[in-house]
Amino acid sequence: MFGRSTAVVAALAAALAAACTSTSTSVTAPGADKCQVSATAPSTFDASGGSGSVTISASRDCTWSIASNVAWVTITGSRSGQGDASVGFAVAANPAPAARTGAISVGSNQVSLSQTGAVCHFALSRASDAIGASGGRLSVDVSTLTGCSWTASVNASWIAIASSTTGNSSATVSLDVAANSGNARVGQLNVAGQIYTVNQDGVPPPAPSPTPPSPSPSPTPPPPSPPPHVSFSGMVSLVTGNCPTLSMTVGGRVVATDRSTKFQGIKCQDINPGTKVSIDGTAVGGIVNADTVSKAGDDGQN
Repeated sequence: MFGRSTAVVAALAAALAAACTSTSTSVTAPGADKCQVSATAPSTFDASGGSGSVTISASRDCTWSIASNVAWVTITGSRSGQGDASVGFAVAANPAPAARTGAISVGSNQVSLSQTGAVCHFALSRASDAIGASGGRLSVDVSTLTGCSWTASVNASWIAIASSTTGNSSATVSLDVAANSGNARVGQLNVAGQIYTVNQDGVPPPAPSPTPPSPSPSPTPPPPSPPPHVSFSGMVSLVTGNCPTLSMTVGGRVVATDRSTKFQGIKCQDINPGTKVSIDGTAVGGIVNADTVSKAGDDGQN
């Protein structure tokens, strides 16, 4: 009797143990078909660069990761996460004149980005040079970004461009200046709108014949005549150089200013093509060295 009861109890205990070991609980993450992740972001940036953020939409159980596929876009926020999020990024300045494109990857999504190219600026190493009547070679440097195209031209037949007349980066432009058999003259080189002025001396007058000896002392010769004084008004058609040293064309005459020039009624930096000015100065070798530059019709002191 007791043996049978013991067997029944053992059987029941074994059945309960088997039932407990066969019971388990599991949690399954959402499948790929249920994790729909989308992303949007600002798509266009100018050459100076900037920052923005990628807006990520996803179910809260769904994970994602984010990465840039170009070196000029940097992810500044978290590179992975779960559910909805906003992740910052930075766009570096574009140093080249050509536009560029890239993308940010969020899972299988691609957020396209584009950036405009840098603006082309051109500068010359100096605004002018002087050369003797015998002529010779001059050169001036052009500075710009690689990829920025320029052309060079001259406005005088006695100046020839000895180097290339075109380029797409910084370079040196060389000029051959012919000998001058007449009066002083002025010519100009134009490189992408930047002006370089060439001032060439005229032929010096012949030496005077020797004076025959005189029994009496020769009178003291009068001092040389000062350069002629000129005053005129006109419209500025061309300006080169940096204040206060300018070379400009006023009413068809070449005018030069320097630190001694007084500007009346107008500031040096306000002189541009189209400005009407009055010039007072001296004419030397075809160039008027301005003593005073004033706004036409205005005698006020600036």
